[in-house]
Amino acid sequence: MTKKILIRIDDVCPTMNWEQFEKAIKLMDALNIRPLIGVIPDCKDSDLMICDARNDFWDYIKDLQQRGYIIAMHGLYHTFNSHYRGNIVSRHDSEFAGLSLDTQIHMIQTGKEILNKHGINTQIFFAPGHSYDDNTIKALSICGFKYLSDGKSYKAYKKEGIKLLPCRTGGVPRLYYGKYHTAVFHTHEWAWNNKAYCYKQFKDLLYTQASNIVDFDTFCQQPEGCLFAQEANERLYIFIERHVRPVLATIKHLI
Repeated sequence: MTKKILIRIDDVCPTMNWEQFEKAIKLMDALNIRPLIGVIPDCKDSDLMICDARNDFWDYIKDLQQRGYIIAMHGLYHTFNSHYRGNIVSRHDSEFAGLSLDTQIHMIQTGKEILNKHGINTQIFFAPGHSYDDNTIKALSICGFKYLSDGKSYKAYKKEGIKLLPCRTGGVPRLYYGKYHTAVFHTHEWAWNNKAYCYKQFKDLLYTQASNIVDFDTFCQQPEGCLFAQEANERLYIFIERHVRPVLATIKHLI
């Protein structure tokens, strides 16, 4: 079975760690790989205030887009002010989950307008921390989006007119199951001692799987599964992640 792998780069903003981000760009350009990059419309996350803001940020992003990089809207401010657990995560922190539909519509529309103001048009979204709820999906549909790069289902499925493209793991996915995989990377983390190995994983994946890495336009054409079957599959996956794996990890530690 031929694999199709999408490279996704999160947390792109004017004050990110540019040294690490440009390491990724240089490598992807050398291999002619075009990823999905998540741009934060108006970043207010202090953890991403790493470098001085790049004055030509939006021109730089438009240049990447013209070169074939696909832009997604990655939240609005990348802040976690809602202490509500989203549909597919365990942590009780979110930018969107738990908020009213009207509030989420306003946030998503605001982010979209900021991107449009700078000449960036996209129909792709993913939330900070992978945290979203059903209102997020409805709001995306109302605001004219078509794709959500997230979820824990086995196959893609459509809900409220939004195609959810599952993203079961962060970093390098387990390539021994399924055909479609999203590999998620946060380049600023490569500067951390405990996450430096992630750059090696990124580099190894690109070199060993270059022939299987596809752009978003190809990736999003994957067939859709049945809504009810995939939601059931997703709930089972989340139950195992939240309740079964922690118990097994505790038993393993005790042994």
